[in-house]
This record gives sequence, C-alpha cells and structure tokens, in this order.
Amino acid sequence: MRILLVEDDPDLADQIAAVLRDENYAVDVATNGIEALELGAAEPFDAVVLDPGLPGMDGFSVLRRWRDQGLTMPVIVLTASRKEVADMKEAARAGATNFLTKPVDLELLLDWVRGVTNSGGPNTSTTTLSEGMIRIDTQAMRVWFQDRPVKLTPTEYRILHYMFVNRDRPVSADELVKHNFDGASAKTTNEIPVYVSRLRDKLHRRVIQTEYGYGYRLVCDIG
Repeated sequence: MRILLVEDDPDLADQIAAVLRDENYAVDVATNGIEALELGAAEPFDAVVLDPGLPGMDGFSVLRRWRDQGLTMPVIVLTASRKEVADMKEAARAGATNFLTKPVDLELLLDWVRGVTNSGGPNTSTTTLSEGMIRIDTQAMRVWFQDRPVKLTPTEYRILHYMFVNRDRPVSADELVKHNFDGASAKTTNEIPVYVSRLRDKLHRRVIQTEYGYGYRLVCDIG
C-alpha cells in the first residue's frame, strides 16, 4: 500500500516515514501544501497522513481541493490539540477520515493506517485479514495458506496484501506498481509477473488467476 505523508517538520516526517516503511508501506513525503496538492492528485495513494499547518497552502485547503476533484482516499489529519475544537470541525468539514493529536502516538497512527488500508473502514483496529485459505497478519507481516506459514519477501508481501484487499476485482500490473512502490523502491510493470509467479509457487498455482486484458485476481478459496 502507498501512503502520502504531508508534514513540514523534517524530524517528525522522518520518524513517521520510518515507522510506516518498517511496516512495509511505500511512503512519499511532501513538505508543503502546493507539492501535496499536486502529488495527491497525480498519484493513486491508498491513504494520506496530513498536517494542516503547511507552508504554501494549508492542509485543510489541500484536502478540500482533493475532495472537490473527486479524490476519496482516506485522510488522517494531525492536529495540534484536542482542545482546538475549531480545527477538528474544520478537518471534518474538509473531508478528513479521522484526526490524531500531536505529539503523535506512532502506534496509534499505525493502527489508523492499518484500519483504512485494510479496507475495514476507519474504525477497524484488527490487524488480521482472513478469508478462505489465506490469512495475513498485517502487524507481524506474516502470511498463512491453509494454516501453513508462508515466508514472503517484502515485495511479495506488498503485492499479496494489495491483491487481498482488492480481491473482488482484477488488478493490473500498472496498478500494483503505482500503489505499492515509492520512488525509493520503484518497480516496473515488467517485473510484476515475476513476483506473481513466485507467489503462485509459494501459495498455490490457482490462487492468482490471470484475466487477460485486465490483470490478476486473487482467489482465496480454491476448493
């Protein structure tokens, strides 16, 4: 999953980005409102962590512009204090999914990011995804198939996790690249079939089906 982190404090941005990357998220960082507005509109992020107090354009204005453009990705706003009721109201009106107060509790932030990217909704705190023969612990980054532990590389894990969350439809190689890799870990669409083949070898050949012209579909129960 690919996260946009919008924070102008370099130390805090480094801390949050490091924690997210340790959890196997791809992270792009923007340090001002104009950059965030353009990046958020240009790239398909699965979630955004947004500081309202940005140079160039404030975070609430950025969020409103995104929503006006029809962008629906979950946005977690970092607020200065819960006492700032006006900020909380403005965040909600601008289209925020939720807000967290500073100083940022990194574990709580991770819980929120997991909730919105696991497709369970913003109030979902579970870290385990399970359906059919596949179970994924998104906190420990472990995978089981038919109750058998499966050892995956970070890249294989990212691809499987994304396909699991979007298992109701086929996903293209281009989508897998754009949603799972930032500039520091970029892959090409030509590399995706290699990783898909490795996942089939480690799980089962029938778990990932190729739908020609559309992409790959994950089948959690092969019968």
